[in-house]
Amino acid sequence: AAPRLAWPRRGMETTLKAPEKSLADQIKDAEEAARELQDALRVAFEGLADLRERVHSAEEVAGDRHGDNLRMEVSDVLRMQTMALGEMAQTVQHFPRRWARLEINTSQRKALLLEVKARRARNVEQERMQST
Repeated sequence: AAPRLAWPRRGMETTLKAPEKSLADQIKDAEEAARELQDALRVAFEGLADLRERVHSAEEVAGDRHGDNLRMEVSDVLRMQTMALGEMAQTVQHFPRRWARLEINTSQRKALLLEVKARRARNVEQERMQST
């Protein structure tokens, strides 16, 4: 598959839509979503602490059929949830890198625009000198 471009190519500018909200409002929305995630993680930590207390008795009776079944069930759920939490953490860790790339791309676009304007000015100046 072709790599995804950070910004559309020339002539594809019309595919970008104007934001429905201001960027400041969108940042506020992202902050609220981050707070909600933080609250959800706090609840997850509390649930894990409670689970630790509840499975303590199952750990003490290792070898008991019911205790072993409970431990296997809890182990499977925890393994899947740990993987999901790891993926979420990795996603969140990428946010600052994406913001940095946006800044770099903005700087690159500005430099390219300035270069194009300078080239046009030189061409106009050369045409003016040739016509005289």
